[in-house]
Amino acid sequence: MMVNLRATYLSPEEIDKIVSPLLTKDFEAYGYKDKSIKEDETFDGEPIIRVRANVEKAVPADEMIATLSRIHDALRSENDERFVFLSAPGPEAPVVGGVDEEDAD
Repeated sequence: MMVNLRATYLSPEEIDKIVSPLLTKDFEAYGYKDKSIKEDETFDGEPIIRVRANVEKAVPADEMIATLSRIHDALRSENDERFVFLSAPGPEAPVVGGVDEEDAD
């Protein structure tokens, strides 16, 4: 593995300053409420950033990809090259034809 000696790991606060405006603008039409940002590792120990946007409506895949690309570009402009996992799960889908845990006795 080749190590980038210029790589920087921004703090969660610095990441928030970059990510928040992008999510607010890009996901406004989907009822963007807030987000969580978590530094994590992949199964093989590579550092990553997990961003979860809380929205009221599902965000189309093409818009998720476009926003993810903007986040990567913005972080890389600050020399943070960690991979970002972006999720915006939207509202929970109702269980159709299933059994609620409360009703299962």
